[in-house]
Amino acid sequence: MKLHLSVLFLFILATCTAQTDTSLVIRVNFLYGSKPLRAYKSTESKIFGGLHGGHVTLQTGDSDYGFRRNKKHPHIFPHKNKPASVFTEKKLNGQSRYEADRKTVAFIIPVTHEQYNALQNMHADYCQSTPFDYAFFGMRCTSTTQEILGQIGVLKKRSRLGNIVTAFYPKMLRKRMFREARKHQYQTISTEGRPTRKWERD
Repeated sequence: MKLHLSVLFLFILATCTAQTDTSLVIRVNFLYGSKPLRAYKSTESKIFGGLHGGHVTLQTGDSDYGFRRNKKHPHIFPHKNKPASVFTEKKLNGQSRYEADRKTVAFIIPVTHEQYNALQNMHADYCQSTPFDYAFFGMRCTSTTQEILGQIGVLKKRSRLGNIVTAFYPKMLRKRMFREARKHQYQTISTEGRPTRKWERD
């Protein structure tokens, strides 16, 4: 009887531990590309990249991390010694990553403690030392995000060149994330964006 109770207790403990291990989530935050509608060109600003622009970042807890250029004009090809890039942390203080009048989508992904910790460590390292240059024909926000998700096992792990080619701009990764969301039943949260701009479509 005692043996049976011990086995039952260990089974319950293991089940609870497994559930706790996947109780953490990360968010992949996408801002859609856009341009001003013709009637609002005088009041709406142009945004880097236009309709094929946008941005993508990774959020853990109340911090959002992303890779971006730190110069007005990014390099065409990557420079090893003079990077025009920065990896940043943005404290959200309980707020959403983007304003409510922007077109956005966020993918909520359950992860294990190992995946979560690996992501946190990677973010800390990248914020301390920029991992690579930001270049048009090189690593940008989308390819960087895909590479990180591949490193922690959320997406297929690819080579550096593979990430650059298959995640050249946000829409390419966003479509991949929608497929993953349908496959794994990830929660998604979206906003429509203000009507004074033409927003990119999926």
